[in-house]
Amino acid sequence: MIPLTRPDGSSLLVNPDRIETVEETPDTVITLADGKKLLVREAAATVAERFIGYKRAIHAGARYGGRRRTDPGNDADPIHSEHPRRPYLRSAERPEGDR
Repeated sequence: MIPLTRPDGSSLLVNPDRIETVEETPDTVITLADGKKLLVREAAATVAERFIGYKRAIHAGARYGGRRRTDPGNDADPIHSEHPRRPYLRSAERPEGDR
């Protein structure tokens, strides 16, 4: 999920796999695969950077050598975003046999 901000200042998380288009028509409008439209404060370029950061974060473990110098900075990675509920999110613990 990538963090975005609605025009009223509230935050939302968007599944980037559901994004069809991102348009800047003074405001940034994101069209999802189901036809739903979202209006966000971020510029289209910022949404694209976060999308790329999300995809790279998913595939970072599969790539030998970690991050490249040309990758977007940590501020584009969703894991580094400030989300109001982040302190309450926890990863599921694995059973002893799976470690």
